[in-house]
Formats: sequence, structure tokens, C-alpha cells
Amino acid sequence: MTEHAYAKPPGVPWRMGADRTSPAGPGVSSRPFRIVPGIPGDWADIAADEIILVCPWLGGLDPCTGLWLAALPIHDCNAFIDSDWTLEAPTQLRERCYVGVFALDRLRSGQQIFGPLRDKGVARLINLPSIGFFDGATAQTFGRLAFTLDSEIGFLAQARGLGFDTALCARSDVALAPERAAQFDFILRHQGPDRPLRIEDA
Repeated sequence: MTEHAYAKPPGVPWRMGADRTSPAGPGVSSRPFRIVPGIPGDWADIAADEIILVCPWLGGLDPCTGLWLAALPIHDCNAFIDSDWTLEAPTQLRERCYVGVFALDRLRSGQQIFGPLRDKGVARLINLPSIGFFDGATAQTFGRLAFTLDSEIGFLAQARGLGFDTALCARSDVALAPERAAQFDFILRHQGPDRPLRIEDA
């Protein structure tokens, strides 16, 4: 894949263009995407094939570091579920909007997450932020507490069982069996802070 730098114009803190030089397939970025908090100004100038990752928890965080800090136990990432936030994307964009949810929420049951999200107009989910943002000793500690990618995949399976479409966020070096990857609309691959993210066809 061709390396891309993030463009961070005003109002678009995270945006990535697609790799147009390689055929679509596993491991190849096939579509551009942007990450937004889901406020009124976020829906302008979106390309026809652009995926929109809607992360309400980005509000108030530094746009350059907030994506990575959000998984730290310093705030309630899913607090927006209990707020008056709703997905107000234009109708023609909604089928490309995936709302980022911390899948390992210990403050809310699945029923307390999925029902309110549906009421807010959400139909597609991604495990963002992900426990996969951590590596080394921190990841090992979380693993002993069952804070793992497998647990996040289980959460997304529960969401699919309730009618949500899902995408997966996972580290670039995590191998998934084809039948497991095929459950997702796409996979958002990352290598940690300060490295580009990319969308991989599942």
C-alpha cells in the first residue's frame, strides 16, 4: 500500500485517501475514509465513496491525539450513549456511517448500549477505540482481564445478531481467518499512534 499522510483541514481532523494504485482485496486500502465526532459541520464535502467513522467521544479531545487517548481509562468513552446526541447525518450518507463504540464497556450491559444506539439512528458499529491500541506489557495485563480483540469481536457478533452492520478495528499484524474476517463490512487496520490507518476489504 502507498503511504499517505493525514490531511487535517479545519473540521476534518482525521481523513485518509484510498490507495488508487492497487486492486481492492485483503490488505489493500480500497476506499477513502474520515473520522469525525458527528457534529453538524461534519457532513460537508464528503466524497461519494468515502466511509465515515463517527466518534462522538472525540468531542473535547485533541484532534491529533484523541483517537489514541480515548481508550485510556481517563473518561467514559461511551457516555454519548446516555446523552442527547443523535446521528444526524443526511439520509444519503447514513449507509456509510459507522459509529465508534468502546466494545468492552464495563459500565453498561449490551441492552443498555444497543437499544439506545438504535434509538439515536445508529445502524452500523465499529469497535473504536479498540483495546488493540495497547501493546506490550499493557496488552498482556488487559488480556488477563479478558480485555482482548476476541472480546471485541464477540461484542460485534452480538450487535450483528440484533441487526446492526459491523466493521472491525484491528492491528495490522493481527491475522484473521477468511471466514472470520468475512463477518465484517471492512477492517480498519492500524499500527499504533503516529502511523497511518487504512481500510482493508474483509
